[in-house]
Amino acid sequence: MKTKGINIEKTYIIGKNYDSVKERACNMLNQYVGNSGIIHFHDSDKKVTFLTERLVPCKSSERPNIMLLFSNPHPHSIQQGMFLSPNTKNLENPFWSFMEKAGWFSIPESNSTPANRRDIFLNIRYQSPFTLFFCCYYDFPTDFPDDILKIFGKSFFEEVISIESKKEFINSIKKYNIESIITFNKGIYNLVAENKVNKFIDNLNKGEIVQSPVKDIDKQIPIFLSYPTGWHYHRNIKTLRNENLKKIMDEICRTVQYSKEQNT
Repeated sequence: MKTKGINIEKTYIIGKNYDSVKERACNMLNQYVGNSGIIHFHDSDKKVTFLTERLVPCKSSERPNIMLLFSNPHPHSIQQGMFLSPNTKNLENPFWSFMEKAGWFSIPESNSTPANRRDIFLNIRYQSPFTLFFCCYYDFPTDFPDDILKIFGKSFFEEVISIESKKEFINSIKKYNIESIITFNKGIYNLVAENKVNKFIDNLNKGEIVQSPVKDIDKQIPIFLSYPTGWHYHRNIKTLRNENLKKIMDEICRTVQYSKEQNT
């Protein structure tokens, strides 16, 4: 496994359905297959190598370790070397402004390029109550999360990708001593949470916190679900999102403090 910055090279050995997988991937992700260096198919070995992303700080701190959990990488962000980079129209991802406004972190505006953000979060050169780990549940880069199943097919997705993803997720929690998780994707939340949700937006709009213990792990780790990063279908969404993120932050701080008191 090769690593460059936060980009990691991985391989799927596809086997018998290789040709159809390659055809679907090329049709859906044409500009990122081949010469881009992001996705490369190897006909002789019937495998695909690709870049994924995971931002793990280069050093430790006294702050609680919190995982920001996303569905899967976007290939355009991988090209730019940082999570949630500007889109193909060079428009800034709203994630950065609403998380900063809610107090999750603070960095100088002059350092808002993807490369600068990557180095700042790798080296924990930001103000925050937390040390933040940026992780994807699925590794394969696509424009939309549902495209992974469409490209690889149900059999390979369930027998290889799903199993590997769950194992990697649980291992990451343990390896990085994660104390809490926040996600912005209902599908990912329902995959890993003990208590699934349906129409959670109504709960968030009422000022409630959506949370659950993570399942299949011996340590009590809470996961929180906030508004999807691109959701804006409410006239007061900026205020609602800001209040929700602050409540989650306060709840994590309260839980971490309680845990410390119980262990002393």
